[in-house]
Amino acid sequence: MNSPQSKKVGRPTKHHDEARDALIKAATDKFVKKPYDKVSIRELADYAGVNSALIKYYFENKEGLYKAMILEVTGRVMANIQAHLSGDEFTSISEVFRSFTQVMKQSPEFPLLMLKEVILNQGVCREFFLQQIGNSHVKVIDSVYRHFAKLGKIKPNVDPLLFRISLMSMMIYPWYLRELMHKMEGVEYDDAFLSALVEHNTLLMTSGLFQSSEEQ
Repeated sequence: MNSPQSKKVGRPTKHHDEARDALIKAATDKFVKKPYDKVSIRELADYAGVNSALIKYYFENKEGLYKAMILEVTGRVMANIQAHLSGDEFTSISEVFRSFTQVMKQSPEFPLLMLKEVILNQGVCREFFLQQIGNSHVKVIDSVYRHFAKLGKIKPNVDPLLFRISLMSMMIYPWYLRELMHKMEGVEYDDAFLSALVEHNTLLMTSGLFQSSEEQ
């Protein structure tokens, strides 16, 4: 019979996936709310309800856990975005805004992580984060432009790059402001508000960059 000392420290004996998933969830919750250097290994382990040695076992160190969390969150979001926005099924830009809104509702932590890593540079793996989202996100947004251009809906003098920048800004920026808008304006990102936001962005886009029905 093995003695307790013969077991490898921190090595899980059961529920491997549950322990790892709990640490990923803890990292997501903690790193969204606090700067990277203000979150300790002990805090992460306690929040996950596991031995702190499991962080070394699964991820080597805190940075490894942080990167694994980034991969988990961005992978889920990019897969959802590609599933919702890829293809030629859209007939209106409002469907694009509505689909993206549904993705963000499922992963509200993503824009906050993106803000901290990319815009504020408060994380530890900005280039890693950009690499994970860059190619996939650009390809999806470009496919939206090409789809509507092919349908003859976009004005011929619209620059493709500026179209993509405008579309990305209108889709992602409101989610950066979620907490601020709640504090300043009492805005709740509920279904009613998000539906109104979709209609507003649709009006802005179609009025400025899309051709009228008579011009198509």
